[in-house]
Amino acid sequence: MVPTVIEYKPQPLLSRYVESYLHIKSGDGFSKSIIPHHSFVLTVKLKGNHKYQTNTNLDVNSLPSISLTGLRKTAKHNILSKDTEIFIIKFQPWGAFSFFKRPMHQLNEIGISAYDLWDKVSLNHLSEQLLESEDDQTKLVKLEDFLLKRIKSQTIDIRIVEAISVMAQNQGSIKIKEVASSINLSIDTFEKKFREITGGTPKQIATIIRMNSAIKNIQKYSSFTNLAHDFGYFDQSHFIREFKSFTGKTPTEFLI
Repeated sequence: MVPTVIEYKPQPLLSRYVESYLHIKSGDGFSKSIIPHHSFVLTVKLKGNHKYQTNTNLDVNSLPSISLTGLRKTAKHNILSKDTEIFIIKFQPWGAFSFFKRPMHQLNEIGISAYDLWDKVSLNHLSEQLLESEDDQTKLVKLEDFLLKRIKSQTIDIRIVEAISVMAQNQGSIKIKEVASSINLSIDTFEKKFREITGGTPKQIATIIRMNSAIKNIQKYSSFTNLAHDFGYFDQSHFIREFKSFTGKTPTEFLI
């Protein structure tokens, strides 16, 4: 059985917080390297076994049944056993902040159990509902109902949202001082608010956005030197070094 991966967009009430959902059914098994993403993800396992490795730690670790993963600097290798089924909720860069009662930089790890963050009764009820659902669309509705009930009253500083938009518009190739200036914040205030809401520093998020942008455009270039220049890297060696740290492969290996 071939693995299936279906992406869904959130309903309007959740689109401010959630970027998308991935529904994965592993079939005979599934292994894939996931490059760093610019936001937190919540993984809900319905059945099977979900393990992972990182470039910095080759030990194989199991993820809890419902887990939160923060920002990463290197690739994560997902390993799903036969007949595993999971939902992955990809938050907006600022989105996860509204579901938890603490600064997001305190949660910047891989695989924090949701049972340490939310109440056990609600999580068990969600798992039961998902397992009892007869079709995929019903599962998604139940998952979104759960998320809507978890939204907290934290006010998201719109200036941080604007800052991330500026970074995205410049494909991550912009000085942090310029970003802070564009939203009328001092560097210190900007970095403090940014870490609290997104879990990462402005430089870290900009770096992730820049490399993801470079990867999306890599096939348009016949020269890594030109690509490195266009995306603001010091030189080709700098680009290749960061690329390998980010993906676990050199650009040439990545394209094979």
